Amino acid sequence: KELIEFEETTIQLEMLIYLKFREADLIIKNFYQFVRILHGEHYDWYFKIAASARDKNNTGTRQNLIRKKIRDKIKNVSPIICDLIKNSYKTQIRNSIAHSNYSFLGRQIHLNNYIENDPHSQIKTISFDEWIDIFHNTLVLYNEYIRMKNIIHKKYADIAIENGNTINIQITEKKGTWYTLPLKYRKECNDWRYKQNE
Repeated sequence: KELIEFEETTIQLEMLIYLKFREADLIIKNFYQFVRILHGEHYDWYFKIAASARDKNNTGTRQNLIRKKIRDKIKNVSPIICDLIKNSYKTQIRNSIAHSNYSFLGRQIHLNNYIENDPHSQIKTISFDEWIDIFHNTLVLYNEYIRMKNIIHKKYADIAIENGNTINIQITEKKGTWYTLPLKYRKECNDWRYKQNE
């Protein structure tokens, strides 16, 4: 019994981490932009996650962005990352955790948001072992996210260093016109700033 209570407490903490990763606007934005670049699309300077159902000026809802504009679009480029997203991003589990709509019974997590006629709410229970896999996939995905960010940052920092610590970025307007803007790489801080702000 003590072991199960310890597992429950640990899972509660893991759920907070899972939810934080699932809800972080910056992570969703970076994955979205990364997938666009992989497909040869311009950086979306107007990216915005829908704040509510009434918000019409947005790129999409979190679940739409994650499923359709990240997971589905990366499938042909990286089936491994696609599978990690598919196996860790489950809207029903997210909703159950976010609204504390679950309970523990034995070594099972009962999702109290199961709806018989809703194809997106078909999970009744998750075993502790299944949760370990879901949480592990989330951590692997987060680790890969950090690795990709570091590789990209280093690549562009190296290019900037070779060019007097400056690199030009392309700004694409909504109507399709574009212009370049110089960014300055600050090696001492390992960051970037607009060159005109020096």
